Amino acid sequence: MFNVIAKKYGDPDILIYEKSASHKIASDSVRINVKGIGVNFADILIIKGKYQERPRPPFSPGLEVSGIISEIGSNVKKFKIGDSVVAIMKYGGYKTEVVVPQENTYFLPQGMDLLEAGGFPVIYGTAFSAIVTKARLKKNEKCVILGATGGVGMAAIEIAKAYGANVIACGGDDRKLSECLKKGADTVLNYNNNILRQELKKIGVSEVDVVIDMVGGQSSLDLVKSLKWDGRIIIVGFTSGKIPEIPANRLLLKNARAEGLYWGELAYRKPEEIEKDLKVLGQLFKDNKLNPCINKIFDLQDAPQALKELSDRKNIGKIILKC
Repeated sequence: MFNVIAKKYGDPDILIYEKSASHKIASDSVRINVKGIGVNFADILIIKGKYQERPRPPFSPGLEVSGIISEIGSNVKKFKIGDSVVAIMKYGGYKTEVVVPQENTYFLPQGMDLLEAGGFPVIYGTAFSAIVTKARLKKNEKCVILGATGGVGMAAIEIAKAYGANVIACGGDDRKLSECLKKGADTVLNYNNNILRQELKKIGVSEVDVVIDMVGGQSSLDLVKSLKWDGRIIIVGFTSGKIPEIPANRLLLKNARAEGLYWGELAYRKPEEIEKDLKVLGQLFKDNKLNPCINKIFDLQDAPQALKELSDRKNIGKIILKC
């Protein structure tokens, strides 16, 4: 097989594409011939040694793959050779072949392109856990997506609309915010050099029910102050680079709650929950309520270029590596 590996921490250009030996298969694992690999911002962080998961070099990045099962362990009953699947891992997906526990492997959603599926589980799974499992979003509630122009943000817009919410998409790029409207957002707001509470009031919104926060920083603090009674803010990440100190008195005054979501770890701790979520997401896809968007497809050996494209925030939609 071929493998993209980091032999030291650094920027994506330190990655090396090389031939390597196949891994042995465990009794409860499956071997997958990889077709598509989702490129995520977490891949950049893990290469730099700055992610929650910090493997020692040499290692391969990559959180999600799609492909076809070529071998099953002796205790595997759920799958058979030839099944089309997606799989989630903590790292190690930038390979032409992976060995993954059966519990972290899932059937391909019906009707989904195999290559496209390589970028489906992480962004849609994260957004679903934030909106449905954590926030328990209800029909007609006002839901703010902070960081809506990223992959998880775009997925969150579609899921929130599928559940009947009024969606306010917030981001820092007007061109990308226009794409959020195409995804179904009711309103878009640019948070660059703006106080979000004031921008919300300009459109007649003084309070919101749910905030899905991928950004952190001042915008996060603004939205905590805008929560309704029983409001919820779900913290998914800090792309601003600034971790906010959430004022607990604001939560108390509004009987509100703030919760964190570390989806990658959740996927390993509760794979049965993720399986249920992916089945629901698969049905939403079948019902044409989700429209995964691929921005660009790169060959596996061009992984450094793909990661640079993501790092420069040039993409609108998912970047995929193909094998």
